[in-house]
Amino acid sequence: MNVFEAFQELISRLENTGIRYALVGGVALAFHTQARFTRDIDLLVHSDDFDQIHKFLLNEGYFESAEPWTFSNVAIELHRFLKPAPPDDQMMIDILVANDDCVAKIIDDALEAESDQGSVRVANKEALIWLKRTRNSKQDQADIESLENE
Repeated sequence: MNVFEAFQELISRLENTGIRYALVGGVALAFHTQARFTRDIDLLVHSDDFDQIHKFLLNEGYFESAEPWTFSNVAIELHRFLKPAPPDDQMMIDILVANDDCVAKIIDDALEAESDQGSVRVANKEALIWLKRTRNSKQDQADIESLENE
């Protein structure tokens, strides 16, 4: 399943829910620098909106596929959702729940960007770099370099 196509299908319906979110991760990177391969859509949401996005994703055919886990160094809880896609594929969405005001500010400061399906809220470059430094995988390090050099 093409992540960018799934994102386009999902975003216009999400925008109509009133859920406070910011697009983060690989898809967000494409709005700031260049598109790269990614296997999922990452959304940061306000903790008060988690129940609403959970219900929204269930209605879209997703299910929560694992127990949530908390980042060890920041107040973010990750919930992974999957949607089967025939014949042997799936779409993955990671919901990162902002559990303190500092992390929630990323959502409040998100930029309004245009996609093929309308507007989308994207974390600003500084916030993406900060989030990627908290996880600091090899892919995150490459993304940080790309963001800093753009």
